[in-house]
Amino acid sequence: MKPTFHARPVNGPFEDPCIYIRITRERRALLFDLGYIDRLEPGNLLKITDVFVTHMHMDHFAGFDTLLRNILRRDAPLRIFGPENIIYCVEGKLKGYTWNLIKDYPLKIDVFEIKNGSISQAGFYAENAFEKIMHNEKKFDGTLIREPLFEVKGLTLSHQIPVTAYTIEEDFHININKAMLEAKELPVGPWLSDLKTAIREKSPDNTIFEVDNKTLSLKNLKEIATITKGQKISYVMDVSPADENIEKIIPFVKGSDILFCEAYFLENDRDRAYERHHLTSAIAGRIAREANVENLEIMHFSPKYRHCADDLYNEAMKEFKG
Repeated sequence: MKPTFHARPVNGPFEDPCIYIRITRERRALLFDLGYIDRLEPGNLLKITDVFVTHMHMDHFAGFDTLLRNILRRDAPLRIFGPENIIYCVEGKLKGYTWNLIKDYPLKIDVFEIKNGSISQAGFYAENAFEKIMHNEKKFDGTLIREPLFEVKGLTLSHQIPVTAYTIEEDFHININKAMLEAKELPVGPWLSDLKTAIREKSPDNTIFEVDNKTLSLKNLKEIATITKGQKISYVMDVSPADENIEKIIPFVKGSDILFCEAYFLENDRDRAYERHHLTSAIAGRIAREANVENLEIMHFSPKYRHCADDLYNEAMKEFKG
């Protein structure tokens, strides 16, 4: 099975946490957190359509300027999601520059802020010199994006301040049976993406496809597609080890194919973890085990462990594997 989501950390475990997710055949990418992102090539930055910020500490938000500079002339809009005060913080970033010569640029930035069970939206558009435009506030039901291919959900947690954890989940995965494709003497090509879209959007069975001078209906073509469980990727960073947080996280990330989770401290430093509002590697492992996660990738380590990073991995995996 070729995965739909290709997720990878942008930086090492002692550097700013950030996950880049490329979406197969969509020429599109998502970003979880927005710290140091200079390792991403301009072509990869240009693919980013949506950014999901956990909170606005510098190591999670300082890369805004890098992203903005690379997409400033782009036609495709940018959406940014985050916790309380993210609209204020994006506005502050934009107010740090003078914008008198960009009114003919196409870029539009929409920022979505989760607060007290609601989601607020602010627009910052180049044609308006990035002056803030507030849109109607809506009730937040946990879902940030819902598209035929996937949905993204957010969960408010505590790091002494509000932070947001995220999941991206594919409703289901569509595999093309190549043997059956060959048996029907049909070519591989872009039309298969159209077929997958039609299946996801539940198009009528009489929907017509013109393939290699053949006219075929969706009903005839469904047999070459096999439906399997979709991918789920979760991202949890900078969270207090309080029971209240952990009890929320476990059902939220349940069944993830990959859980990217902070493991800032070792369990021996649990008191320090509570003081600094971070998870330990053992807690990260326990969350993954109790949530029946397939793969755990720990990251965002305290610099104090540079000489013994293996201890963090070993502690997390011991707890994860039981």
